[in-house]
Amino acid sequence: MQHKSTVTHRKTHIPDVEIIDLDLDAAGFPGSNDMDTVTDETSAKSSADTSEDDRENSLSEVCCEDPDDSQEDSEDADSGRSGSFFSRNILHIAFVLVVALCVGLVIFRFSNWGTRVPSFFDPDADFDDNELIEVLDNMINVPADQRQDADGVRTVVVLGNSPFSDERNSADGVINLVSRMTDAAIYNCSVANSHLAAARETFLVEEDPMDAFNLYWLTTLITLQNTEIYETAFDAMGDAVPADARYAYDTLSTLDFQNVDVLAIMYDASDYLEERPLYNMLNTTDIQTFAGNMDASLELLRNAFPHIRIIVMSPTYAYYVDENGEYISSDIHKAAGFSLSTYAGNLEQIAYLHSVSYLDNIYGTVNEENAADYLEDNLHLNAAGRKRLAERFVYALEYFD
Repeated sequence: MQHKSTVTHRKTHIPDVEIIDLDLDAAGFPGSNDMDTVTDETSAKSSADTSEDDRENSLSEVCCEDPDDSQEDSEDADSGRSGSFFSRNILHIAFVLVVALCVGLVIFRFSNWGTRVPSFFDPDADFDDNELIEVLDNMINVPADQRQDADGVRTVVVLGNSPFSDERNSADGVINLVSRMTDAAIYNCSVANSHLAAARETFLVEEDPMDAFNLYWLTTLITLQNTEIYETAFDAMGDAVPADARYAYDTLSTLDFQNVDVLAIMYDASDYLEERPLYNMLNTTDIQTFAGNMDASLELLRNAFPHIRIIVMSPTYAYYVDENGEYISSDIHKAAGFSLSTYAGNLEQIAYLHSVSYLDNIYGTVNEENAADYLEDNLHLNAAGRKRLAERFVYALEYFD
């Protein structure tokens, strides 16, 4: 019985391809084993025609393809492969170098463990410890459009306590030394035993008449002509009124501050030693605090006399004295919770906020390293200390000349 071949068509998107029957012999005829199977002549012819058309189309596409495009594609592929190759190699090399460096560092550290680095410091050489101290001076001038100097004379007013009031009638008093170093006209309105911070919130003459000479009340005398409290203070003190307190009042109440060019303020460490508060977080201008009194005073002065150059001078170094009379470093002892250097640092910040000059005496003039050379006790300056302070004062005074 003759069997007809069947053709199976699969539904697929793959185009028809010519199937070569490997059972055909070299002449293209069916072998002996396939004699029983004869393909439909029409189907075979159709398949042959279709295969011939596909071959012609493929040949046409190959012939029409631009050889330059093929070359460019090949070059791009080669270039990409080459760039990728070199990038990978660079990363590998960098990684190897980093690992080698780390390993080398570890080996070096272990091989030199415990080895001391030679020092070039000569302990026998002359060396000034003050060279290692950072001085926090900050000199600020009055803006040019606010300056006024009608008489051509530099007029200076000084406020404060013992640094300026000690030896005030002596040739080696600080202000007398400054007067010989400069041609300025200086009014020394410092008052011995006065303080920067007020003892009380309001002036109570019955309790403390000398409280009238803290910085803030003197500032109200300058700016607001507040003379009433001084009249009551002098009445309460009677014949015990200090001469420098009377001079300060008479000068400050009558001097025309429109002709004043410079106002210098310096109080020693008495506020710190007597543990007057440093500041009040709830009231930054609390006159009963060291920082608040300065803040409130500068605000009045700057508003009333913007033409005056103000120089805030920090205390010089001082020692705290314990109950046994032993000197204790003021960086160790905390008065009202703070060291003396913190008191001085607050003055620096307040001076900066009010755009006035700051002269750092606690590090730049008399500090812990040289205190033995410049202090006669735990607080007051000796003759050498007063000379050093005078030189620093002149430096600040003539800074912009």
